[in-house]
Amino acid sequence: MIFNKLLPVMDSGGTVDIVTVIDSSPDNCNHIGQMLLIHTNGRLDGCQLDNFVSEKILDIVRNTVWTKPTTIWIEDQAGGKYRFFWDRIVNKFRAIVLGGGHISQPLVQMLSLLDFEVTVIDDRPEFANQARFPGVYRVICTSFQPVLKDLTVDNDTAIVIVTRGHRYDMDCLRATMRSNARYLGMIGSRRRIREIVNLLQDEGAPEGLERRLRAPIGLDIKAETPAEIAVSIAAEVVSVFRGGSGCPLSGHKEVF
Repeated sequence: MIFNKLLPVMDSGGTVDIVTVIDSSPDNCNHIGQMLLIHTNGRLDGCQLDNFVSEKILDIVRNTVWTKPTTIWIEDQAGGKYRFFWDRIVNKFRAIVLGGGHISQPLVQMLSLLDFEVTVIDDRPEFANQARFPGVYRVICTSFQPVLKDLTVDNDTAIVIVTRGHRYDMDCLRATMRSNARYLGMIGSRRRIREIVNLLQDEGAPEGLERRLRAPIGLDIKAETPAEIAVSIAAEVVSVFRGGSGCPLSGHKEVF
Protein backbone atom coordinates (compact mmCIF):
# COMPACT_ATOMS: atom_id res chain seq x y z
CA MET A 1 0.00 0.00 0.00
CA ILE A 2 1.04 3.57 -0.64
CA PHE A 3 0.99 4.42 3.07
CA ASN A 4 3.61 1.77 3.72
CA LYS A 5 5.88 3.81 1.44
CA LEU A 6 4.89 7.11 3.05
CA LEU A 7 5.29 6.24 6.73
CA PRO A 8 9.08 5.60 6.63
CA VAL A 9 9.60 9.01 5.02
CA MET A 10 7.55 10.70 7.73
CA ASP A 11 9.32 8.79 10.50
CA SER A 12 12.74 9.74 9.17
CA GLY A 13 11.85 13.42 8.77
CA GLY A 14 12.26 13.24 5.01
CA THR A 15 10.64 15.29 2.27
CA VAL A 16 8.23 13.84 -0.28
CA ASP A 17 5.70 15.21 -2.77
CA ILE A 18 2.23 13.66 -2.74
CA VAL A 19 0.20 13.96 -5.95
CA THR A 20 -3.38 12.64 -5.80
CA VAL A 21 -5.73 12.19 -8.76
CA ILE A 22 -8.92 14.09 -7.84
CA ASP A 23 -10.61 14.39 -11.26
CA SER A 24 -10.16 13.11 -14.81
CA SER A 25 -11.76 12.51 -18.18
CA PRO A 26 -14.27 9.64 -18.14
CA ASP A 27 -11.79 7.24 -19.76
CA ASN A 28 -9.35 7.73 -16.87
CA CYS A 29 -11.79 7.82 -13.95
CA ASN A 30 -10.41 4.56 -12.55
CA HIS A 31 -7.36 6.56 -11.36
CA ILE A 32 -9.38 8.96 -9.18
CA GLY A 33 -8.27 8.78 -5.56
CA GLN A 34 -4.93 7.16 -6.35
CA MET A 35 -1.74 8.72 -5.02
CA LEU A 36 1.73 9.16 -6.46
CA LEU A 37 4.74 9.75 -4.18
CA ILE A 38 7.70 11.64 -5.61
CA HIS A 39 10.85 11.27 -3.52
CA THR A 40 13.71 13.77 -3.47
CA ASN A 41 15.88 11.35 -5.49
CA GLY A 42 13.21 11.23 -8.24
CA ARG A 43 11.86 7.79 -7.36
CA LEU A 44 8.13 7.31 -7.89
CA ASP A 45 5.83 5.14 -5.79
CA GLY A 46 2.13 4.53 -6.08
CA CYS A 47 -0.30 5.31 -8.90
CA GLN A 48 0.74 3.80 -12.25
CA LEU A 49 0.19 6.51 -14.87
CA ASP A 50 1.56 6.45 -18.41
CA ASN A 51 5.11 7.73 -18.85
CA PHE A 52 4.01 10.93 -20.61
CA VAL A 53 1.80 12.04 -17.70
CA SER A 54 4.37 10.97 -15.09
CA GLU A 55 7.10 12.99 -16.80
CA LYS A 56 4.85 16.06 -16.95
CA ILE A 57 4.13 15.74 -13.23
CA LEU A 58 7.85 15.41 -12.48
CA ASP A 59 8.60 18.45 -14.62
CA ILE A 60 6.07 20.55 -12.71
CA VAL A 61 7.28 19.37 -9.30
CA ARG A 62 10.93 19.97 -10.16
CA ASN A 63 10.47 23.40 -11.70
CA THR A 64 7.75 24.97 -9.56
CA VAL A 65 8.44 26.64 -6.22
CA TRP A 66 6.11 24.89 -3.79
CA THR A 67 4.58 27.22 -1.19
CA LYS A 68 1.28 25.53 -0.30
CA PRO A 69 -1.03 22.70 -1.44
CA THR A 70 -2.40 23.34 -4.92
CA THR A 71 -4.14 21.68 -7.87
CA ILE A 72 -2.67 21.07 -11.32
CA TRP A 73 -4.20 20.00 -14.64
CA ILE A 74 -2.35 17.73 -17.05
CA GLU A 75 -3.43 16.46 -20.46
CA ASP A 76 -2.21 13.13 -21.79
CA GLN A 77 -1.22 12.39 -25.39
CA ALA A 78 -4.72 11.19 -26.26
CA GLY A 79 -6.32 14.41 -25.06
CA GLY A 80 -7.52 12.96 -21.76
CA LYS A 81 -7.27 15.25 -18.76
CA TYR A 82 -6.23 14.70 -15.16
CA ARG A 83 -6.64 17.01 -12.21
CA PHE A 84 -4.19 16.45 -9.36
CA PHE A 85 -3.94 17.70 -5.79
CA TRP A 86 -0.29 18.39 -5.04
CA ASP A 87 0.89 18.44 -1.43
CA ARG A 88 4.31 18.11 0.16
CA ILE A 89 5.65 16.76 3.42
CA VAL A 90 8.57 19.07 4.13
CA ASN A 91 11.50 18.05 6.25
CA LYS A 92 12.40 20.66 8.84
CA PHE A 93 16.00 21.08 9.83
CA ARG A 94 16.55 20.67 13.56
CA ALA A 95 18.82 22.55 15.93
CA ILE A 96 19.69 21.45 19.45
CA VAL A 97 21.05 24.34 21.50
CA LEU A 98 22.85 23.10 24.60
CA GLY A 99 22.77 25.90 27.13
CA GLY A 100 20.12 28.54 27.78
CA GLY A 101 22.33 31.54 28.54
CA HIS A 102 22.64 35.06 27.15
CA ILE A 103 23.85 33.94 23.70
CA SER A 104 21.17 31.28 23.36
CA GLN A 105 18.26 33.70 23.61
CA PRO A 106 18.97 35.66 20.40
CA LEU A 107 20.39 32.55 18.70
CA VAL A 108 17.24 30.50 19.28
CA GLN A 109 15.12 33.35 17.99
CA MET A 110 17.20 33.59 14.81
CA LEU A 111 17.23 29.84 14.17
CA SER A 112 13.47 29.72 14.66
CA LEU A 113 13.03 32.53 12.14
CA LEU A 114 15.19 30.48 9.77
CA ASP A 115 12.58 27.70 10.16
CA PHE A 116 14.72 25.36 12.23
CA GLU A 117 12.90 23.18 14.74
CA VAL A 118 14.82 24.28 17.82
CA THR A 119 15.25 22.38 21.07
CA VAL A 120 16.89 24.15 24.01
CA ILE A 121 18.43 22.15 26.85
CA ASP A 122 19.70 23.46 30.18
CA ASP A 123 19.70 21.97 33.67
CA ARG A 124 18.69 25.23 35.37
CA PRO A 125 14.94 25.99 35.61
CA GLU A 126 15.55 29.74 35.46
CA PHE A 127 17.27 29.30 32.07
CA ALA A 128 15.21 26.44 30.66
CA ASN A 129 11.62 27.59 30.48
CA GLN A 130 9.10 28.54 27.81
CA ALA A 131 8.86 32.14 29.01
CA ARG A 132 12.57 32.66 28.25
CA PHE A 133 12.23 31.07 24.80
CA PRO A 134 8.73 31.91 23.54
CA GLY A 135 7.64 30.09 20.41
CA VAL A 136 10.51 27.59 20.46
CA TYR A 137 9.69 24.01 19.52
CA ARG A 138 10.84 22.50 22.81
CA VAL A 139 12.60 23.48 26.04
CA ILE A 140 14.02 20.69 28.20
CA CYS A 141 15.20 21.23 31.77
CA THR A 142 17.46 18.34 32.69
CA SER A 143 21.08 17.22 32.69
CA PHE A 144 22.71 17.41 29.28
CA GLN A 145 24.16 13.97 28.67
CA PRO A 146 21.22 11.67 29.57
CA VAL A 147 18.65 13.55 27.47
CA LEU A 148 20.85 13.61 24.37
CA LYS A 149 20.59 9.82 24.15
CA ASP A 150 16.85 10.12 23.53
CA LEU A 151 16.90 12.90 20.91
CA THR A 152 17.01 12.43 17.15
CA VAL A 153 20.42 13.60 15.92
CA ASP A 154 21.00 13.01 12.21
CA ASN A 155 22.32 14.73 9.11
CA ASP A 156 19.49 17.27 9.30
CA THR A 157 20.51 18.33 12.82
CA ALA A 158 22.72 21.15 14.07
CA ILE A 159 24.31 20.79 17.51
CA VAL A 160 25.24 24.10 19.13
CA ILE A 161 27.17 23.82 22.41
CA VAL A 162 27.01 27.09 24.37
CA THR A 163 26.79 26.00 27.99
CA ARG A 164 27.88 27.97 31.05
CA GLY A 165 31.21 26.24 31.55
CA HIS A 166 33.94 24.19 29.93
CA ARG A 167 33.10 21.08 31.95
CA TYR A 168 29.56 21.10 30.59
CA ASP A 169 30.84 21.89 27.09
CA MET A 170 33.05 18.82 27.26
CA ASP A 171 30.21 16.64 28.54
CA CYS A 172 28.01 17.77 25.65
CA LEU A 173 30.75 17.25 23.08
CA ARG A 174 31.48 13.81 24.49
CA ALA A 175 27.80 12.90 24.10
CA THR A 176 27.50 14.19 20.51
CA MET A 177 30.93 13.69 18.92
CA ARG A 178 29.94 10.32 17.41
CA SER A 179 26.62 11.57 16.08
CA ASN A 180 25.78 12.20 12.44
CA ALA A 181 24.91 15.87 13.04
CA ARG A 182 25.56 17.99 9.97
CA TYR A 183 26.77 20.87 12.14
CA LEU A 184 28.68 20.45 15.40
CA GLY A 185 29.83 23.70 16.99
CA MET A 186 31.17 24.63 20.40
CA ILE A 187 31.89 27.98 21.99
CA GLY A 188 35.20 28.74 23.67
CA SER A 189 38.69 30.12 23.16
CA ARG A 190 41.16 28.25 20.98
CA ARG A 191 43.22 27.26 24.02
CA ARG A 192 40.25 25.83 25.93
CA ILE A 193 38.98 24.02 22.84
CA ARG A 194 42.40 22.48 22.29
CA GLU A 195 42.43 21.25 25.91
CA ILE A 196 38.96 19.71 25.59
CA VAL A 197 39.73 18.03 22.26
CA ASN A 198 43.02 16.64 23.60
CA LEU A 199 41.23 15.16 26.62
CA LEU A 200 38.58 13.56 24.44
CA GLN A 201 41.19 12.21 22.05
CA ASP A 202 42.90 10.56 25.01
CA GLU A 203 39.53 8.93 25.77
CA GLY A 204 39.26 7.60 22.23
CA ALA A 205 37.38 10.32 20.38
CA PRO A 206 36.53 9.52 16.74
CA GLU A 207 39.18 10.31 14.18
CA GLY A 208 38.73 13.70 12.57
CA LEU A 209 36.86 15.29 15.49
CA GLU A 210 39.06 18.37 15.45
CA ARG A 211 38.44 18.95 11.73
CA ARG A 212 34.72 18.37 12.04
CA LEU A 213 34.15 20.52 15.13
CA ARG A 214 33.27 24.15 14.42
CA ALA A 215 35.22 25.78 17.22
CA PRO A 216 35.65 28.55 18.04
CA ILE A 217 32.04 28.67 16.95
CA GLY A 218 30.63 31.04 14.32
CA LEU A 219 31.92 33.07 11.39
CA ASP A 220 34.54 35.77 11.90
CA ILE A 221 32.57 39.02 11.99
CA LYS A 222 34.42 40.39 15.05
CA ALA A 223 31.30 39.76 17.13
CA GLU A 224 31.32 41.12 20.67
CA THR A 225 27.76 41.28 22.02
CA PRO A 226 25.57 38.19 22.61
CA ALA A 227 23.37 39.18 19.66
CA GLU A 228 26.39 39.61 17.36
CA ILE A 229 27.78 36.23 18.43
CA ALA A 230 24.36 34.70 17.77
CA VAL A 231 24.39 36.21 14.25
CA SER A 232 27.81 34.69 13.56
CA ILE A 233 26.67 31.25 14.77
CA ALA A 234 23.39 31.32 12.85
CA ALA A 235 25.22 32.40 9.69
CA GLU A 236 27.69 29.53 10.02
CA VAL A 237 24.87 27.02 10.57
CA VAL A 238 23.08 28.22 7.42
CA SER A 239 26.35 28.14 5.48
CA VAL A 240 26.96 24.50 6.44
CA PHE A 241 23.40 23.42 5.67
CA ARG A 242 23.23 25.28 2.35
CA GLY A 243 26.79 24.67 1.22
CA GLY A 244 27.88 28.30 1.37
CA SER A 245 31.47 29.48 1.53
CA GLY A 246 31.00 32.09 4.24
CA CYS A 247 32.88 34.58 2.06
CA PRO A 248 31.55 38.07 1.22
CA LEU A 249 29.35 38.06 -1.87
CA SER A 250 31.19 41.20 -3.00
CA GLY A 251 34.22 38.98 -3.54
CA HIS A 252 32.35 37.24 -6.38
CA LYS A 253 31.69 40.28 -8.51
CA GLU A 254 30.51 39.70 -12.04
CA VAL A 255 31.29 41.80 -15.06
CA PHE A 256 28.14 43.63 -16.16
